[in-house]
Order: sequence, then structure tokens, then C-alpha cells
Amino acid sequence: MHRVRNHVLFWLLYIAFKTYLNISADSAAILSGGEHDWVLYRNLLYSQLAILTIKVPLVYICFYLLDGYLIHGWSLIRTTAAFVLAFLMAVILMTLLNHKFILPLIFDYHGETASLFSINSLLYHFFTLSFVAGIACTIRLLRRQHRSTVREAELKKEKTESELKYLKGQINPHFLFNTLNNIYSLARKNDPQTSEAILKLSKLMRFMLYESGHQTILLTDELKLIGDYIELEKLRYTNRLKISYNQSIDNSLQQVAPLILIHFVENAFKHGASESRFDSYIEIDISLKEGILKASISNSKDSPLPSGETKTIGMENIKRQLELIYPNHQLSIQNNSDKFSVDLLIPLQK
Repeated sequence: MHRVRNHVLFWLLYIAFKTYLNISADSAAILSGGEHDWVLYRNLLYSQLAILTIKVPLVYICFYLLDGYLIHGWSLIRTTAAFVLAFLMAVILMTLLNHKFILPLIFDYHGETASLFSINSLLYHFFTLSFVAGIACTIRLLRRQHRSTVREAELKKEKTESELKYLKGQINPHFLFNTLNNIYSLARKNDPQTSEAILKLSKLMRFMLYESGHQTILLTDELKLIGDYIELEKLRYTNRLKISYNQSIDNSLQQVAPLILIHFVENAFKHGASESRFDSYIEIDISLKEGILKASISNSKDSPLPSGETKTIGMENIKRQLELIYPNHQLSIQNNSDKFSVDLLIPLQK
């Protein structure tokens, strides 16, 4: 419906514009002039309406030919030949219409005119037809380009959202798998804290089911999730692991993408304390100041990991999530002989 309305509006504006250009008196004279001025205006309007019988089909034939070339892959020679043929027929028909109908019937002119197919007459009608066809085709191409740009943006957004869902689908089972291993270790030792660990795990699972699907969550909720995860890990490592968790937040309403920090913490436990035979440590410092989120996470380790082992599924996926959600982030990872550290900076909207 909108498409039909736009086309009708275009032709109405075109008729009014052409009629105004062709009239000899200015607009003020028409509004205040005598009967002769109004008759002239009416006749010019009728002539433009008559000419539409040629211009309208020509314009839509041009649209068809453009679509054939741009969409269906017609050859340039075939398309050009079709354009030439369409304009040649339109010029001939417009010349006949002008001499056989418009001049004698609308303007009541029966005097001598130039030769029916004189060069000047044919050129005049050609450029007249080219004018309207050029305007219409330009508008169509601009609209097509706009729709293509919008569609490309939509496809890019859909692709990004699909990729994020895929990445989260990979990370969450990986995260839960490691946590279940922790609880399994407690259960094998008949540790009375097993039930408490299961309760904490249920909270983590509830968060992942109902919160991780959101585009953003409160940063304070993400930090609370990290705190619960740390408490869960403490049940496993007891006193041989020293954990330092500091946070400084200047805006409790700040939003952040869910699970964007927890996986760096999980990685510190997995490749730090769980692979260490001696006392170890994990240091976590998270701050938010004036919309800038900084996270520094480091852990001790017995020996440097081979380069291939640092590219774990969880770490690679969280890197990709950061690229998609926060393209302006800064991420630095250091893998030294006795320490693994991650420094992350994300500019967030306030």
C-alpha cells in the first residue's frame, strides 16, 4: 500500500512540476489572472496527463530493465539494446501523440507545424522522456541502495547475535562441567560441605538460565556471581589457596554484558590452583570509574603452559565475545613461568 502511495505521489508531483515549468505566466499571474491564464494552465495540465500514457509505461519498462541487469544478470549489451529500443518507440509515440492529439484537440491548434519526425522534435521528446526516466530510475536506485544497506546491517546484527548465542552455548556447559568436577571431588571425600556446594551450583545455574540470555545485566550482579563462584571453589581448595577479591564500583546501576568476567576467574582456578601441587594464590581486582571497567586477574602456577594449551575453549570464546560486544576493549594476557595474568579494560556506556 505504501509503495502504491509513493508512486502515485511521485507522478502527481511530477505533473504539477512540469505544468508549472511549461506555463508562460508566473504563479502570481495564474492566481490573479483572467480566464485566458486559467485556460492555458488547464490545457497544459491536460497535455501532461495525456503524455503520461507514454511516460508511465516507459518508466516502468526502465525499472524492469534495471532489475534484469542488476538482479537477474542480464548482459550489458542486451540491456543497452532494450533501453535504446524502448526509448525509440517512446519518442515516436510521443511525437505522434503531440501532433495528432495534443495540438489539435487540447490546444485547438490546426496550423502548420514542423515535420512530424524532424530532428529537433525527436531530440526534444527524447530529452523530455530521459528527464523523467532519469529521475525515477535515480530514486529507485537510491531506495534499492538504502534497502540493501539496511538489510546488510540487519544480517550483520543477526549473524552477531547467532554467533554470541553459539559462543555462550559452548561456554556454559564448559563452565558447569568444571564446577561439577569440583562437587564430585567433595562427594568422593564424603565432605559435609557437598550439599552447600550443590546449593551454590544451583544458584549459578539459575543465573545462567535466566540472566545470561539478557543483552545486559547489572555489573553488581556479575560481581555477585563471581563472589558465589569463589565461595564454591573455596570448598574444594580449603587453605592451600589464597584468594584476594577486591572491587570498587562508583555506579551501582552500570550495565554490562552477562558472563563477561566470570570466565576469566574460572580460567584462573582451572589453570592455576587446580594444576598446582603447592600453595597458590589468585588475585582479582575489579573497578568501575566514570564508565571505565577494569579487571585484573592473576594466578600462580607451577610451570609455564605450552603455547597451545593457553588457547582453551573458554578463553578463546570469551575473547570472541569481547570482540563482538565491546570492539573497543583492551585485553592483555601474560603467561610467565610462575604467573598467569589477564588485564581487561572496557569502556562502558554510563
